[in-house]
Amino acid sequence: MPRPAPAPWRHLRFAATLLGAVLLARAVPEAAAFADNAESVAVVIGNRSYKQTVPVDFAHNDAEAIRSYLVQRLGYRESNVFVLRDATLNEFNQVFGTERNPQSGRLWRSVREGRSNVFVYYSGHGVPDLATRQPFLLPEDGNPNQGESGYALETLYRNLDLVKRKIGPGRQLVVMVDACFTGETGRKGESLLAVSAPGFAPARPKTEAGIVRLVATSGATPANWDEANRLGLLTSRFLMGVSGQADAAEQQGDGDGQVQWPELKRYLRREVEEAARRASGREQVPEIDDAPIVLQASLPVEAVAKGVAAIRDEAAWRRAEALGTREGFEAYVGGCGEVCAYRPQAMDRLLAGRRRDAAAVDGENWARFGARRQYQAYLDSCGEVCAYRGLAEGYLGGADPSADPRVRRCDDLAAGTDDPDRPAGATGVKLGRIEPAAAIEACRAAASAYPQLRRLSYQLGRAYDRADRYREAFAAYDAAAKAGSIAAMNNLATLYENGQGVKRGQAEALRLYRQAGEGGNVVALANAARMLEYGNGIPRDEAGAVALYKRAVEGGDVPSISKLVPHYATGAHGFPKDLRQGFDLFRRAADKGDPVAMATMATLIDNGFGRYFPGVRSADMVLRALRRGELGAASVSATDTAAQKLKPETIRTVQRAIKDADYYPGALDGRFNPVFVRALDLYAKANEAE
Repeated sequence: MPRPAPAPWRHLRFAATLLGAVLLARAVPEAAAFADNAESVAVVIGNRSYKQTVPVDFAHNDAEAIRSYLVQRLGYRESNVFVLRDATLNEFNQVFGTERNPQSGRLWRSVREGRSNVFVYYSGHGVPDLATRQPFLLPEDGNPNQGESGYALETLYRNLDLVKRKIGPGRQLVVMVDACFTGETGRKGESLLAVSAPGFAPARPKTEAGIVRLVATSGATPANWDEANRLGLLTSRFLMGVSGQADAAEQQGDGDGQVQWPELKRYLRREVEEAARRASGREQVPEIDDAPIVLQASLPVEAVAKGVAAIRDEAAWRRAEALGTREGFEAYVGGCGEVCAYRPQAMDRLLAGRRRDAAAVDGENWARFGARRQYQAYLDSCGEVCAYRGLAEGYLGGADPSADPRVRRCDDLAAGTDDPDRPAGATGVKLGRIEPAAAIEACRAAASAYPQLRRLSYQLGRAYDRADRYREAFAAYDAAAKAGSIAAMNNLATLYENGQGVKRGQAEALRLYRQAGEGGNVVALANAARMLEYGNGIPRDEAGAVALYKRAVEGGDVPSISKLVPHYATGAHGFPKDLRQGFDLFRRAADKGDPVAMATMATLIDNGFGRYFPGVRSADMVLRALRRGELGAASVSATDTAAQKLKPETIRTVQRAIKDADYYPGALDGRFNPVFVRALDLYAKANEAE
């Protein structure tokens, strides 16, 4: 589905939470110890800025949200919450201790035996050592290509084991890891292949008994952002879950005001998996240990308050719809708070009687004017309901819908860039740039006036989709798909796959993807291939996936090219073992405007493969990638943390070009220094070729 993801994947991003939270135990004798945080201690680290690599945009937000939860909801004293922003390696050693002297850390010295719960939180980059497979936390002054400049996760766990022993069995330590080591970047997480470590799975450091682990994803799959709340995805859903969402009946909780660990586990697995699939089309399934833990539900912290309000509003609307009564809809409208997304629909239901009266009047007008063939008089009499407009206009010699201002406005606001039904005069709008309120109003009017135009139903579905009103989106897409809209079939399949607005149905999703693909939608072919590749609710079929990816590539789908290149290196699935043909796919992708392919070609040229790309300069490919906007800047920046890098002279050439364009005031040092990285983003946004 060509629905862009709301945010870039968190490139080599590692948000680790080690939570010895104030947890309420089921056993009454232990509850007091878990509830008393007078002497509990927390370390909260948010590493956003780095000297030698790209920033982690939301790391400071993550740290502040966790600090607020500790102090405002769990009762930690401000003085016992040690907050570090952009921590250096020296600061890591000072707070956690070193490998040789684990008890030298401030945390170990500060906790009190039997009286302290411990909460340690880290948000920032994580670094994989490709040789030893050991994961590291990256300090602000660390080099992502030198593991020894990071703080080893194994050392952290080992030192925290000592902390756990000191606080004793009556206190809790939970390790929560929100991490990505795939080397993937960009809105769709496409692999940089030769300049990254796709599929890399770091070793899992051992922990002693008593530490409960929450891990955002397996080592070989990426972690995601929650762009709407500007937090890490696992961090966002954790804060929502402990605010009571995991306990809610709508989330399979028991509604007793306490978030039991199995409830939180189910909630996090489901919510993170579904949110990641919506954002990136890829799997992210948290790994969470079982534990005899209960958390008291609390008010959401400010960072997720609006998100929780939206979820509760959705639940209230579903209850009103289930009742289907006047009282139910009035209760919804009367109970609306800051978020009241379904008020228009509720009012529509409440005022349905008035519309029925309008329909009766419209029928009487048609009976009177139609019998006399006074079709213009009928059109002039039309009010809120005009059911016979199409007939009247047809009898008058036909009307060109494209001349109707309602249709033009719907096309202008919500026409799909991928829709073969899109009229020639409409440029199309990316889903993420649709203004939902205006588009819904325009397309509802247009689709009602011209129900025979399937593109209007599809565009109405896109407007509802953009507003996260998935039930209405499903209804509109379904109407368009049944009328033969290929683009609507693809989007309808995505709703089935994600369980949005309809009960999740993977088999139906795959059927619709295939149907749309057979109709010429190459994105649908790629979506079907992805389902077969990962086995999302259906049997895995790698050979079938490869066959569909090949068809998608032949149809012009650029992202699918990266799925085929590895088979040219191995000769698998009938591909010729010919690296030149594989590299030619990069060239083809670059020719079609793919910035990941452009950045990959640049690094290949700089690392001894230039003979496969005669007449192409690496610096030129980098500058071409930057003209593709945000994804181009991310693709270029990511080369600095990969196994194969751009040469310093290539970087200096790019620095000089950006400096000449007045976007880079720094030195021509041939490095991805912080000023240069920021300049790449600014230059790419200003020079993006739509």
